[in-house]
Amino acid sequence: MKTKERLSKEELLKQIQNSDGNLRISSVSSTEEGEEVIALAKHLELEGKIVLLEYCLDKKPLAVSLKTKNPD
Repeated sequence: MKTKERLSKEELLKQIQNSDGNLRISSVSSTEEGEEVIALAKHLELEGKIVLLEYCLDKKPLAVSLKTKNPD
């Protein structure tokens, strides 16, 4: 049974805003969860809340890296 909650769009936005534009999320537990985090970041970009410059799903160790900037 999985008890860990998924990262919400609002939580991801808060983490991005508190970072220097380079965010590494190492709490992902599967490739599918990492892909969901990237999808959330893409949604934030579509909503005009961030500019997603680069993203990467690292396999070893499992983590998501996002490079962002604030929209102009």
